[in-house]
Amino acid sequence: MTDQLQEAKTVVRDFVLEMRVGRRMMVLSPSGQLKATTCSLNGDLSIFRIVRASQVRRILLTNIGGVFAGQEPEGLSTPLDDLCATMIIRPSREMVTFRLEHINARDTFVMCMMLFAQSQGAEMMGLPQEGEPDEEEEDDEVDLVIEDANIGSATGSQA
Repeated sequence: MTDQLQEAKTVVRDFVLEMRVGRRMMVLSPSGQLKATTCSLNGDLSIFRIVRASQVRRILLTNIGGVFAGQEPEGLSTPLDDLCATMIIRPSREMVTFRLEHINARDTFVMCMMLFAQSQGAEMMGLPQEGEPDEEEEDDEVDLVIEDANIGSATGSQA
């Protein structure tokens, strides 16, 4: 048991170290196109950043409503596969799907992002129920917010 605990601590520590400096990740658009981004976490693990073409989208971890592995959630137009990790962002229920390089990377991303979001006080929403409107972004572009030095001010933009 202690070996498993030590291994889990090592996996989380390595993930944090990698995400603090920034990690190249692929965002999967609803059309199936992969878009290169750099993703990172801030020092206190409260903000997830997605950078594409010098634009930055900042997501408070308290606004993460769920992180799903593989082909969940079902019924999306995005062509999900086993390497996907889909993040639901509250309150809009917007979904961002990442395609990772292998299953272990996907599982580590899902586990760590859910752990960090819950530790920040995020409430997991679960999968959309049948009959609920699907809030998946229909545009093939990744919506980004241009990060300003002032945390409170940002302007919306398309990547």
